[in-house]
Amino acid sequence: NFYEANLRESVFTRANFESSTLYRCDLCMANLSHANLSMVDFYKTNLYTANLSHANLRHSHFYKADMQETLLTDADLGESNFYEVDMREAILQSASLVRTTFYYSNLCNANLGQSNLNCASLMGANMAKANLRRASCVGTNLFRAILTGADLTEADLREAVLRLADLSNTSLENANLFRANLSEACLDYAQLAGANFKKTNLWRVNLGQLILTHPGHDRDAITVDSSALN
Repeated sequence: NFYEANLRESVFTRANFESSTLYRCDLCMANLSHANLSMVDFYKTNLYTANLSHANLRHSHFYKADMQETLLTDADLGESNFYEVDMREAILQSASLVRTTFYYSNLCNANLGQSNLNCASLMGANMAKANLRRASCVGTNLFRAILTGADLTEADLREAVLRLADLSNTSLENANLFRANLSEACLDYAQLAGANFKKTNLWRVNLGQLILTHPGHDRDAITVDSSALN
């Protein structure tokens, strides 16, 4: 175990930290790629710009850790817990986040493209301007999530819970929302061209101004004014 250790810029490639505690450690810019970090407790750990790509982080716990711009490409974070973690601009492309839970975490501008978020819980998470392009979010809980300006193009959102989520200015082009719950969500200026809304729950959804055609086709753009639907 490590307590308040200064491990800045250290190299721990393929190291085994399984079931360890990293209490208030400074791992800024450290290289932990391919490391075994399963069941590790990251308590207020500084992981700013650290490299955790391809790391095994299953069943780990992150409490108020600094993970801004942390590299987590292809990492396995399945069934881990994040509590008030700052993950702004973190790179989680192609990462596995199955059944992972985020409590009040900040994922603004994070890159989650092609990641697996199936059955994850992101209730109330701030994901403004995040990249979720082609992400798999089947059964994902996004209740009250902030997704303003996020890119969900071609995302798989089947049976996802997006109740009361803020999806304003979000791209949902060609996204699959089969049986998703969007009740009372805000879709103001959302781009929905090609999206699948079969059996989607749109009860009391705030449509605002919807853009139903692809960008670049302004002359043919169709918008729906919610006031006309009252």
